[in-house]
Amino acid sequence: MTKRTRPVALRTIAGVAAVLAALLAFVPAASAARDPISGGTTDLHLKQGFLKKLTNLGVGLAGVSTGQVGGSKISMPVGEGMFDPTNAQGHFKSPGGFQLVKGAHSVPITGVETNTVRGALYATVAGAHMQFGTLSPITAGREGFGARIKANQLTLTQKAANRISNYLHLQGAKRINQRVMSNAFGITVPSTVTLVGGGSATLAGSSSTFAKFGQKGVERPQGITAIAPATKPKSETFQLPVTGGTLALNGTGGTVATIGGIQILKQTKTLSPQLRISNVVLELATKSGTAELETQPVPPFTGLAPRAQLVELVIPGNSIQTNTTTRQITMKGVEAKLVTGAASTFNTVFNQPEAGPPNSDFAAGELLGTFTLNLQAQ
Repeated sequence: MTKRTRPVALRTIAGVAAVLAALLAFVPAASAARDPISGGTTDLHLKQGFLKKLTNLGVGLAGVSTGQVGGSKISMPVGEGMFDPTNAQGHFKSPGGFQLVKGAHSVPITGVETNTVRGALYATVAGAHMQFGTLSPITAGREGFGARIKANQLTLTQKAANRISNYLHLQGAKRINQRVMSNAFGITVPSTVTLVGGGSATLAGSSSTFAKFGQKGVERPQGITAIAPATKPKSETFQLPVTGGTLALNGTGGTVATIGGIQILKQTKTLSPQLRISNVVLELATKSGTAELETQPVPPFTGLAPRAQLVELVIPGNSIQTNTTTRQITMKGVEAKLVTGAASTFNTVFNQPEAGPPNSDFAAGELLGTFTLNLQAQ
């Protein structure tokens, strides 16, 4: 009895594992990532005790480069960094800074970099790069597509305090030692955002271009179907799930990856050529859309071909709409025009076993369809 049932049990386990693997393939992975930072601010609000110390020493404050000083506040625009707004991990840097001035002596403090992973603030102090202070405790929240952080205390390191004292020629009890200097606030503005699964790229097919499939013998609309997990909400409109990518919020860069695709079948008695267009990737920087193409059973290739360019993208101005609260992004009216190689493949496949009527061939520059992208940023 055991010998008879064991293979069945093993087959059952294997079958369940296969089903689970298939299901997991379509579950969006947790894709938290550090976004490149191109804007924001770092603000230091000096503590009263530190301000009193500077006043008693006759030390003043002034901005350096893009840094500004007003009262007890030092404000520095952020210019670069990498930061994950979902867990407040990363770093961002201000090219400008501030300086402490006493008579003819000054200490410039520039290149101020906040590092939340290390709980530290780094800077170049009078030409020497070092850890300027420690940040604690750090709290964080979202600020649109970026993040905001706060540290209640920025405590000077002894190394930074020594260098400041030396350059200001402070001696004895007048020297500045390791102490709480300020609190710290930071806001990050990403240049590109990370996309997570759950969005969609909907292609509304061009009626004139899709009519050519009919002229070549493809039964419409039954012969043009969606490849799961893509869906076909209405005739010759296809919704491709987005699995991830990146996006510049002005639409000039980024990559939108999709899964599933479109299958086109020409049913004949002798050959029944078929083309599958899968896993489309939209490259916004180069304004191109690539895909995996699979044809059966006719040349130029049989089986899965290497990823190739399918369309050229035409992105209209002001096509992007964003919601900074939900971090949802919509791009409308993105035209997808066939490139030469794709048009040639379409003709080669669907001219088998017989070609369509004159003027039914596909050509480069023809509109395959128009994309509407509904995207979700992390």
